[in-house]
Amino acid sequence: MTKSVDLSRLAELLQSFPFLNQELLTGGQLLSFEKNEPLVRQGEPLTHLYLLLSGKARIVKNEANGKRLILQFLEAGDLIGELTLVDAEEETKDVIAMGTVTCLALPLPLVREYYKSEGHLARYLARYIGEKLLKRMEHFSNAQTFELKYRLAALLLEVAVQGRYEENNGQIADYLGVSYRHLMHTLKWLREQGYIEKCPRGYQLKVERLQTLVKEGATR
Repeated sequence: MTKSVDLSRLAELLQSFPFLNQELLTGGQLLSFEKNEPLVRQGEPLTHLYLLLSGKARIVKNEANGKRLILQFLEAGDLIGELTLVDAEEETKDVIAMGTVTCLALPLPLVREYYKSEGHLARYLARYIGEKLLKRMEHFSNAQTFELKYRLAALLLEVAVQGRYEENNGQIADYLGVSYRHLMHTLKWLREQGYIEKCPRGYQLKVERLQTLVKEGATR
């Protein structure tokens, strides 16, 4: 689905993306993607900078041996294509919608011209990329300091769509840096303790109970 962007939404969008202006918004399009639909395909040229307005997505890298590795999860407020914009990344990765996702797509040539002339966007990107780097560092740090049950509880809350977890457990095990057996054992423990319930294709989360477990892990 492609729609033109109503300029009356500029004030609303500025709350999440303060670098936007009328020129960028006029050149943009609203796009909607359904569950498991690719926003970006690995290896294909990137033509737009995507601003996630709603929904969740995952970034996946396809390895030469056929393995698919989750690199990052995205949510409303995130960007897709910022590393291409600043010439830090040449080859794109798969970006897959985890449910219904709505984006504002801005043509890269238009954004590049704005980037050259407006320091506001450069500062925003520098801060955004820095925060993502710190989050990635925290992810690896947590792998060494927190029990899997706490890390998994936090991840379930992060990636659930409408309270349901339906991710590929093999990919999640790789993302968390644990064995598939260890992951499944911990999911079983969470189910037996009443934090999650088994359902077709995944688990229904008991959100408040999981949030309490995550807070417990943070105090240990």
